[in-house]
Amino acid sequence: MNQTTKYPASVRELGDMAEALGMLPSELLEMLGPIPMPPVGYTLTRKSSHRWTGTETYHRRFIVTPVWDATTGHHSVDVWMADHERPNYSNLTPAEAADLAGALLEATATARAAEQK
Repeated sequence: MNQTTKYPASVRELGDMAEALGMLPSELLEMLGPIPMPPVGYTLTRKSSHRWTGTETYHRRFIVTPVWDATTGHHSVDVWMADHERPNYSNLTPAEAADLAGALLEATATARAAEQK
């Protein structure tokens, strides 16, 4: 289970958090570090406070969505079979598999760039 520290949303909340910890507000901000920012082009998922998604790649057989979790800072990729029918797997033609490979490489470009910094 991940444990996160709530970042203060206002100056008043910053002061209250710092006081509760016996710190100055400036010390608390230094301890918390920078506010986590989503990758460029990602939008907050509806009804979520931490899950950000990038541009989806649609294919007639699959949907690929890059994901960034603000609480952990980790990137992942959601892959959905477009037909959503049983069985839970799908046979792809060689051309469709190549399209999926290209979509996965494109979806992970942001995460790979962040890892190289």
